[in-house]
Amino acid sequence: MTLVKTSILSAVATIVRILSGFIVTKVIAVYVGPSGLALIGQLQNFINIILLASGNFLKTAVTKYTAEYKEQEEKKYGLWSAALKITFVLSIVFFFLLMVFREQISQQLLHSEEYAYVLVVLALSMPFFIFNTILLSILNGQKQIRHYITLNIVLSIVSLLIISILSMLYGVDGALIAYVTNQSFVFFITLFYLRKEPWLKAKNFLYTIRAEHIKKLFAFAMITFVAVIASNTSMIFVRDYITRSLSLEDAGYWQGVWLLSQITLSLITTSLATYFLPTLSSLKTKHEISVELRRAIYIILPIAIIISCSIYLLREIIIVVLYSDQFAPMSELFLWQMIGNVIKVAGWLFGYVLVAKAMVKYTVTTEIIFATTFVLLSIYFVNNYGLVGVTYAFAINSFIHFLAMFFLYKSIQEERL
Repeated sequence: MTLVKTSILSAVATIVRILSGFIVTKVIAVYVGPSGLALIGQLQNFINIILLASGNFLKTAVTKYTAEYKEQEEKKYGLWSAALKITFVLSIVFFFLLMVFREQISQQLLHSEEYAYVLVVLALSMPFFIFNTILLSILNGQKQIRHYITLNIVLSIVSLLIISILSMLYGVDGALIAYVTNQSFVFFITLFYLRKEPWLKAKNFLYTIRAEHIKKLFAFAMITFVAVIASNTSMIFVRDYITRSLSLEDAGYWQGVWLLSQITLSLITTSLATYFLPTLSSLKTKHEISVELRRAIYIILPIAIIISCSIYLLREIIIVVLYSDQFAPMSELFLWQMIGNVIKVAGWLFGYVLVAKAMVKYTVTTEIIFATTFVLLSIYFVNNYGLVGVTYAFAINSFIHFLAMFFLYKSIQEERL
């Protein structure tokens, strides 16, 4: 399947996801307000971290090696079995950690112990989240794009229904519960949808674990692990810094513009994840990789520019329609957030080459560096320019990241690719 076809299919899923995201955002804006949106942002980042540590860090590795070993069933099934067993053990460990420290985590993360029960629900839901991710990663790696995108559409619709209904009925509490349960329901839908797939047999996930399987998974998974930990930890820190330095409402305004940019750019990230990563993983020569990268730049970068410019020009309408009058102060945050988004996409295109070729040292190092610089730049610019400073920090950090990815790609392609 070509990048164009994948992008068209991804566009369908992304339209559904965008519409779902817009509706969810509107519901949350009306029923929980800016401060509630900030709390939800904190919880989402924590969910990403805890799910990652419980086994989600294996998803990119599963996608890569499923694509790479497509015709080598013993290796492929061995890696699947290793991923499933590792996930099972880690899920048990983090289940008990969440149960024991739920009150302390709630206080530090959400500034109140009253939300400790949300972490109990997360502990119970966690395995289903992760198992669903592994199944989707296998689909992605096998390039069963139609199934993969269909299930992502289902995920968007189910999340929309659960989050909207619970938010309208129970406000902030309902929204928090919805975010820690939605993919648990989707896991059973995924299992039912794939029940007739020839590869979805218990024996294919029960191979004996070998040291080489664990080594491959962990070596490559370090990229995903560090990337998600670094990005989500930096987001939690920056949002908490805004809350303490300015207000919880200001953190909600920033969360609003950040959420908007992430929703609308999901077309790009979906195309990169569903087509670009498996394709680059299967290419062998420098010329093939350069051709594929050039094609992606010509297609994806203009899309990012059009999306970002449209959002900026329509920002006043977007705030009224998508959020509410309470979010009017968001308007000043759009310009540099959108500029940063375009630059970030350009950096991702070069960075995905490093990820696809398992250049762990380079990828891990840059993820840590740029998560740290985003935090430091945010502190500096928020202190000097107020809330809008966090968008200055994002744009500058994205530009430095792009330069680093570009020059790193150029410098290593001769020796590594």
